[in-house]
Amino acid sequence: MKKSLLAVLIAGLVITLCILGYKWFFVTSTEKEVTIPKNNAKSLSVNINFDAGNLEIQGGSTNWLDASFDYKNKKSLPKVKFDKKGDKGVLTIKAESKVFTVNRSNQNNHWDIQLNNDIPIDLDVDMGVSKATLNLNEIQLNKLTIDGGVSDSTIDLGGEWQNNLQGNIDIGVGKMTLRMPKQTGIKLSIDKGLGKLEMKDFIAQGNNVYINEAYENSETSIELDIDIGVGNLKVDLVD
Repeated sequence: MKKSLLAVLIAGLVITLCILGYKWFFVTSTEKEVTIPKNNAKSLSVNINFDAGNLEIQGGSTNWLDASFDYKNKKSLPKVKFDKKGDKGVLTIKAESKVFTVNRSNQNNHWDIQLNNDIPIDLDVDMGVSKATLNLNEIQLNKLTIDGGVSDSTIDLGGEWQNNLQGNIDIGVGKMTLRMPKQTGIKLSIDKGLGKLEMKDFIAQGNNVYINEAYENSETSIELDIDIGVGNLKVDLVD
């Protein structure tokens, strides 16, 4: 009786592994492109809720959104929604599946998202379990909120800033490289747990506050509140 039960359990495990292996290695990926055309909105609120895989965000779109979603599990195709509330457009890109499901083919996702450079944007990104590259240096960011999740990410805020930026970054578990412009005033308020912090050319102000040399005299500033859990943060000042 016990041997029969064990044989059934082993057979069930083998079948499950075969199904997962088939979905992981042999199910072909599908690509879908989504465009949200421009309208008369004066600003955008963009909320991106990623699940797992590779995430890329950058500027350069002539529309409000040009995106390409490459996925194996069709449940991982995100829901894209756009509404207009007064003068503000509200764009939501949300993963439908859950990260910790039995089918982990969602980790083969690749989202390539292009946003518009022409109007102010409040950007909120939940990275999930990802390798993420956010080239935000051309986007007119007004506010930035990032939940790093379990990610290996690079966030580029370099370039010339014409407006002030305020934001919050929660690193959680993982590692993040933050590229910031040397010529713009920068103020970082960092709450560090067990994680590692690596930064050069910043001046400590006390109470876990750091500024760069340009902060006192710069006409524009970037001020970020950063919470490092057990992740690692590297901050680079770039020309």
